[in-house]
Amino acid sequence: MSSPRPVDVARLLLGITALAAPDALLTIAGSEAGTGPQRVVRILGARYVAQSVAGLALHRPWVPKLDAAVDLVHAASMLGLALWFPEHRRAGLLSAAAAAGFSLSDLAGRAR
Repeated sequence: MSSPRPVDVARLLLGITALAAPDALLTIAGSEAGTGPQRVVRILGARYVAQSVAGLALHRPWVPKLDAAVDLVHAASMLGLALWFPEHRRAGLLSAAAAAGFSLSDLAGRAR
């Protein structure tokens, strides 16, 4: 059995944090906590948990490529959010940066 990819562990930790403490992430991102933003953060957290669990369970060569694509789409959507909703700009940019970092990590891991 191979060791877990660090990017899957990082996604899992961020996902659990988003599910358990969305207000903490919103505070770090400089966004107002409220029912709507909390819901969005929790949905994102659930997606990160599901993605990381799949990555930890499936040891297939196509998984990192698919993970990278999912995170690139997420990063692009967060850049759109930052552009269209200035009150959530910092949160969108931080989320885009995290997703881009995960994507780059997936692609760098594939290259090895």
